Formats: sequence, C-alpha cells, structure tokens
Amino acid sequence: MILKLKNIFAFVLLLTTAQLVHAEWVWTKKNSLPSGNKRDRAVSFSINGNGYVGTGLDSLNIVRTDFWKYDTLTDSWSQVADFPGTARRDAVAFVIDSFAYVGTGIDDSSAWGTIMSDFYRYDAYLNFWMQIDSFGIANSYGVFKAAAFSAGGKGYVTTGRVWGAPSYETWMYDPAINSWTQKMNFPAFGGRNGAVGFSIGNKTYLTTGSDDNYFYNDLWEYDVVFNSWSQKQNFPGTPRIAAIAFTIDSLAFVGTGSDGGYSNDFWYYNASINQWGYANQFPGDARRAATGFSIGEYGYLSCGKSESGTKRDLWQLSYQTQVNTNDNESVFSKSDFKIYPNIISVNSFIQLKGIPVGCFQLTVFDSFGKLTNKISISENKIFISADDFKSAGEYFIQLKSSDKNIYSTVQKIIVL
Repeated sequence: MILKLKNIFAFVLLLTTAQLVHAEWVWTKKNSLPSGNKRDRAVSFSINGNGYVGTGLDSLNIVRTDFWKYDTLTDSWSQVADFPGTARRDAVAFVIDSFAYVGTGIDDSSAWGTIMSDFYRYDAYLNFWMQIDSFGIANSYGVFKAAAFSAGGKGYVTTGRVWGAPSYETWMYDPAINSWTQKMNFPAFGGRNGAVGFSIGNKTYLTTGSDDNYFYNDLWEYDVVFNSWSQKQNFPGTPRIAAIAFTIDSLAFVGTGSDGGYSNDFWYYNASINQWGYANQFPGDARRAATGFSIGEYGYLSCGKSESGTKRDLWQLSYQTQVNTNDNESVFSKSDFKIYPNIISVNSFIQLKGIPVGCFQLTVFDSFGKLTNKISISENKIFISADDFKSAGEYFIQLKSSDKNIYSTVQKIIVL
C-alpha cells in the first residue's frame, strides 16, 4: 500500500495544476499505557494486528514482568499473561510466524544484576508462554542490551553486553529443532551494545550502539544465507545508543536514542538502493530506550526515558497524502513562479523567480513522495543549491506562505 501511495503521489504531482498535494510521514498520538505503567528498556513486538509491550524498568527503577496488548481497532490497552521468567530489563524480542520470542536481559536496574540467558515463546492466540532452549546454553552465559531480528523462519540475537564488556557474538535460533547455533561474529572490533536491529526481506541489519569508548552510526547487513556481514551506508543521524527501529513495507525507520543527550530525529532506510532519507522529527519528548513495532502500514513508538522522566505514551507513524481544493486558499500561477534551470547537476544552483512578497517555505519531495527538505525564504527571487536535494533524482517543489493560505503549483526538478 505504501508503494501505491508513493506512485499516486508522484502521478498527481506531475498532472495537477490547481489541486495542492501535501505528503509526508506524520506522527499521531494514541492512547497511552494505563496509569502506573511507565517504563523504559522494555521489549515490544506485534502479532496478528496487535502490538505488545512488556518487561523493562518502571518509573521507580523496578524491573517488571507484566505485558500489555495494544488493540489498533479500539486504540486501547489490555493486560495479558505476565512474562514467566525473572523480571528484567534490556531483553530482546523477535517474531517467527505467529509466535513471539522473548529472552536475555538483566534482572536489576544496576549493572550488577544477574545476566539472563533464558528464553520463552509467546502464543498470542492462547495467551500462553512456554520456555524454550536458553540462549548460548553451551557456554552458560546470557547477554543484555543486545539486538534481535528474524528472517527466513529463524531468530537472531547479536552483540549486547556480557561479562562487563560489549559482545560481538551472533546466535541463531531454529524453532524447528528448538536450538541455538553460533553464527559469524559481528565484525566491528570491540563488540557493540545498545544497537538496534531490523529485517527487510531476507536481509537483516544492525546499526548504532557503543563499544564503551565511542557511539556509532555505522550500518551493517547480515546475510542469513551466506552467514556474512557487509557494511552499508552509515545511518545519517548522530552516533547514538538506545534508539528504536521498525519497518513499514520495504522501509526501515530508526530514531530517538541517546547521543549524549536525548534525540528525537527519525530516518528511513531503503535497502534496495542502500540509501537513507530524513523522515521527520518525533513530536513527543526526545528520549532513549523506547520501544518500537510496526503493524501493517503503521509504525509505533512507546515508552522510554526523557529529561522529564519515564514515559508511557504511544505514537503512531503513518504516511499521509492530501489533495487540497479549498476555495479559501489561493494559488499563484505557474507563469509567475519560474524555475531556471530545471535540470541541474552537483555544485550548481537553480533560481526561483516570481515569488510574491512575503515569507514562504519551500518544500521538497522526492519521486517517492517523501518530504526531503523544507527551506524558509523571504525574497522574491532566490538561489537554491543542488545540495538541498540530497542526491541525484527527480524532485518536486512547492511554495506555501507562512502567514496566508497562498500556495504555488508543484514544479519538477531533475538533479543529475
């Protein structure tokens, strides 16, 4: 559906003259977890159109075992069966078929707690947990602050923290034989903890995190077929830990976290072209150690910790397009608003002419309908650098006044 929306948006941009198209990723606040259930360092997942959040630390820094289900149809939460293992934080979760798998973590708010290796399978239909083979059982140790993902009917847990230091190990869980197998180590020297993982198709990815000396923003792809790691384009946000990641259609979204402070920027990754784009700024409190999951065409962010404390709010990310034909809004004509040239290359400029007097905002959309830039202008002509278009491709621009309902028609730019 997302791809259809993109195509529709680009088509409308090319054909419309009077109708005004606005399209971007938008956050909408939904119902928070019930009162008394603030938490960070929790786990989350989605099954059968519902989201789940559980374990973690509450606002009193007490580790928890409770789990909550979010119903998208009623925008409401209900409590489900408690996680049966020891209360913990910084565990991991992944989904295979219609089952969720939750395990590892640490059983105390301090770093001196017991590091856990036990793992459990959750049947959402029966609302029932069952213990499975423990993570890393051959070596008798657990991990916390790890990253997890699933692909090809298997689950993967990689990096994290063990024995007081970051880990670089990668383990695969096969539900068919209820057993873990060690795979190729994460290649970055010194290991990593506090990273995030996600899957797109049969490829899996890990980004951000820390080795106790530095925060990172590198991106690594793990090929589950060839059991190999390869480096991809870096995450364009600041290096950080405790971010969140989720996927919508064929795009992965990574945002929030801590880069020394609290972050609220969000970026999307298109694996087919190995390219990142800026999605938007999360409108809630900047935070770290939140939880993220996706359901259909929507992404969700919940909980975490901000400067104001532990959170229980829930936000939904969606791609929204609108065609505005309000008679109270006016359009200044294409003959007045001119672009020269409309084909540009790197290190060159375009000139905008015929802009009415006043303060305007230039919005830039790529060929997929994604908002890539907003530029404030206040002159009746202006030069725009090719750098403002991020990379080569087709772009569409539109002007809107900041104090009146005055729009330009959409115009096309090609960046070589």
